[in-house]
Amino acid sequence: MTATQVAAPQGQAKPAKRRSGILTALKGHVDLFLNAGSLIATTAITSLFGFAFWWVAARSASPEAVGQASAAVSAMTLIGTIGMFGMGTMLISDLSQLRGPKWELITTCLLVAGSAATVGGIIYVVVAQLWIPGLQAALGGTFGTVLLVIGIALNSMTLVLDEALVGLLKGPLQLMRNAWFSVIKLALLGGLALAPITLTGNELLLTWVAGIVLSTAILSGALRRNRIIDSAKPRLSLLKGRGKSTFDHNLLNLATYLPRAALPLVVTAVLSAEANASFYTAFMVLSFLAMVPGNVALTLFAVASGDKRALTSKVRVGLMICLGGGLPVAALVYLLANPIMSVFGAQYAETASDALRLLTLTYVPFVFLHFFMAISRVNDRVRGAGIFSLFAGIAELGGAWYGGTHGGLTDLVMWVAIVMGVETVLVAPTVLRVVFGSAKRRGDSANTTVMTLHERAWLPLEYIRTVGPLYGVTVDGVRRALIGLHAADPKHRAVSKLDRVGARWEHMNGAEFAQFVHRAVQDSGDWSLDMDGMTRKLQSEPRGVHPIRILVGAGYIAIKVSHAYGDAGPVNSLVHELVLAASQGRAAVIPPLERNRMALPKAWWKQFGTKPARWKEGISFARPPEAEETRMRKWQPNLTVRSARSASTLKLMRKWRDEYSPGVTTSAITFAAFTAALHQLGLKPDTGGATFLADGRRFLDKDVRIDSNFCMGPYLSPQNMMDPASINTTIKNELATGRILTMMVLREGKIALDGAPGMPDPYPSELAIPPRPRLTFSNQGRHDLLGDLPWSVGPEWRVNLSVPTLNSPEGVCLTTSEMNGVLHLEATFHASTFDPNLISKAMEMVLTDPSALIMAARRESDEATQVLARV
Repeated sequence: MTATQVAAPQGQAKPAKRRSGILTALKGHVDLFLNAGSLIATTAITSLFGFAFWWVAARSASPEAVGQASAAVSAMTLIGTIGMFGMGTMLISDLSQLRGPKWELITTCLLVAGSAATVGGIIYVVVAQLWIPGLQAALGGTFGTVLLVIGIALNSMTLVLDEALVGLLKGPLQLMRNAWFSVIKLALLGGLALAPITLTGNELLLTWVAGIVLSTAILSGALRRNRIIDSAKPRLSLLKGRGKSTFDHNLLNLATYLPRAALPLVVTAVLSAEANASFYTAFMVLSFLAMVPGNVALTLFAVASGDKRALTSKVRVGLMICLGGGLPVAALVYLLANPIMSVFGAQYAETASDALRLLTLTYVPFVFLHFFMAISRVNDRVRGAGIFSLFAGIAELGGAWYGGTHGGLTDLVMWVAIVMGVETVLVAPTVLRVVFGSAKRRGDSANTTVMTLHERAWLPLEYIRTVGPLYGVTVDGVRRALIGLHAADPKHRAVSKLDRVGARWEHMNGAEFAQFVHRAVQDSGDWSLDMDGMTRKLQSEPRGVHPIRILVGAGYIAIKVSHAYGDAGPVNSLVHELVLAASQGRAAVIPPLERNRMALPKAWWKQFGTKPARWKEGISFARPPEAEETRMRKWQPNLTVRSARSASTLKLMRKWRDEYSPGVTTSAITFAAFTAALHQLGLKPDTGGATFLADGRRFLDKDVRIDSNFCMGPYLSPQNMMDPASINTTIKNELATGRILTMMVLREGKIALDGAPGMPDPYPSELAIPPRPRLTFSNQGRHDLLGDLPWSVGPEWRVNLSVPTLNSPEGVCLTTSEMNGVLHLEATFHASTFDPNLISKAMEMVLTDPSALIMAARRESDEATQVLARV
């Protein structure tokens, strides 16, 4: 089975037609739509079920009980948010870059937030008891007070947990938890409403707290089933150095949220619990409307923080969503304020219809204030925005207090709206400067190309192609070849720059690329380095902005290529043309293929869409077994490569195959022999299964070409990992199902919803004792395309390495290829896990006599079967 097929250039692709219009413009903002949509879905679910909750409460409990419960929920939300102390926002920004177990930091933040919120809850109770009679009446006695403090702590912890899941790119899990929370508390309330009891505020609050506990328990089960939690041991030392950033974000978060969360408390304090019941329902309607600008602005910060040049276009589209979609709805709410409030009861319509009309007028201020904060975060002006928002929040609360003490509920809301209008006048220039900024400040969007989903899927990964020895290939020659390619096609991906955060190809002008290519192509710097040494040097380099990174020296050329650029097909074409162009002193000519974004959906539909009988088979995937609990030791990565080759092994394999196992492939023989060699050497490889890389191009129409990576690595479990026939049958059966297309579709669908990281996850810090090789097999097929390079030696002496730059602690990746009748093997593993000499010995055993390894494994298997039969 080939992981990648060798494909020669297919000729110059026809230039794509340039299209314009709204739909085309919006395609570049799918990330904004999808991510904001996910957050809006969470808010929509909680708001809709919250609406139903308070509707049931209003119908089944007295206004006094509803007012008491809504004041308690407001206190839970307000003090819980204060208790977060910005740790949720800090986790969103830091988790993706954290080395080591991430849940240690998360659990640390959860404990700190819970402790801080508990203290805050106690202070709230003391203040209410001693100084604010209106809030004292809303505490609900001893039981209600204790329940309130517990709810405040739990609410703070779950708020941090939800944002941590966002930072882990596990947004669907926080959506699931909030959905369960909404359903559970409504179901409990419904049960109490049907019971023969008189509902008080304490019962209403109890359903809320129980919803938090039970939804978190459901989330915990999902986390355990999916093995998402690594190490949950809290360590306060992890908070060291994060104080300033956490403080700034916390200041802005609190100053933003404070007025909205505290307003119900102000209404209760200066008016009454009954007035707060009416206000709270009206404010809930506004909150449902205001979720759009809030979530769009949050997504704007997440999307544009790593690409400030995209800020203008994102703000424009975001404003279009919020104003174009929200203003008509706000106008409708304004006109239908009385019927909307009547849903809760005639008393609510009488006391709060005018308040709801005034609240709808604050929608535009909400939009501009949220966008102002997002722009400030992107431009690293968090503290300034926090100070402004702090004074603005104080002004809103002051206006509410003044209006409430000099009139009724309508006057209170009117003064809040006036203050927010003044705030809008102050922040609008910041937002409008971004929207109408100069083209120079915005950056030229024509100089970037958004990656396709399959490019984004492979962006964190790279691999290295090393060939040689060659003659006539120099550093200057390679640079000239690339400069010539850039001059002919400045948007070719080989001469572009990787934007890992924004998932884009950045294009450069001639002067910029002339500097860029000097960093991308360098002398190896050490002529004592052999081909393995050059490969390891590139392996050790951190990922950067280069889609291709090249070392030249001692007659070899080592090229580290981003998998977003391509797999063996496109990369072999790149290597072939670069080496020839460098040796001939000319520009490289690499025609780009059409960026076929619909190839995968079309292939999947052809394989499954019209054949419902295959749907079940197409979605049943084998998963690697869970690792058994065992002793662990400290571990550090030390990625290493060992290579070997032979001009006689393929003949030996074919001779043995014709006699003992007709029809199997030489790659299956190689994989089985390597497993058997590791077994003989006492390394005890995991023979329960392995990852086999497969090329999805076999399912495409003959005229369809993919310009990047189109591979997938299913986990397969042959009956006998040391039997070529068993491996060959398993691979053949797997490819017949076409399941890898479904796997690719699901992966790209997840990326479309959640986004994809530009960097791989960090290595773990511990290793199982004893380690067992977890095998990955990649057969790259024939590389005869490279046969006409300016080799300085014969085929049997040529080096042709294909090496990944990432592997799991116990992983051993064996890559195989054929070139001019020579079998090439490369094993990539960690020298801190396995002895390199043993891995080299295993490859030499494969190349020397693969049939002996397989036959010995067969005899051992037969003997074991006979022993079992006798037993």
